[in-house]
Amino acid sequence: MGNTYLNEAELYAQQERRSALEAIDCSIEQKNRHISGIRDYKHIEYGMNSFGFYQVLAVKGHKAVPQELSGHFTTPSYLIKEVDNLLREGKLIEPK
Repeated sequence: MGNTYLNEAELYAQQERRSALEAIDCSIEQKNRHISGIRDYKHIEYGMNSFGFYQVLAVKGHKAVPQELSGHFTTPSYLIKEVDNLLREGKLIEPK
């Protein structure tokens, strides 16, 4: 595909989408500020949100959080159990 040129309306729409995405990024950062007690278990960074649920913030050495670790956990033991299961199954690899 060759060069594509955008007219003014398309450029404006593209800038609006970019600003909307930046706003989403800012809101995610603000939500993460409300997470307290950030801990690390086998290179999984997790913390408790303002509602008392635990959630995974980052997986060191990976770009994204695996599907199995997305969402909320009621206690850290459920989260730790899930991490151990993923490591045992080979779906999650610990960085060395």
